[in-house]
Amino acid sequence: MSIVKIISFGRLKEILGPDFEAEAENTGEFLSQLTEKFPQLKELKLRIAVNQKIISENTALRNNDVVALMPPYSGG
Repeated sequence: MSIVKIISFGRLKEILGPDFEAEAENTGEFLSQLTEKFPQLKELKLRIAVNQKIISENTALRNNDVVALMPPYSGG
């Protein structure tokens, strides 16, 4: 298992609280763990970045990676 730092923004910060660490092998596993602990996340479409790169598919995680969770947003 890899230990990664989790940061969140906007409404997600309100749900998850302060930044924290988690253990997971990949982003799919991590999201499963997170939605189990915070069921209200199932209703949201999250954007995920690993080490400042937005991803769109399951991505392997390594020790000390930084996973950012971002709520849906729109530009203007």
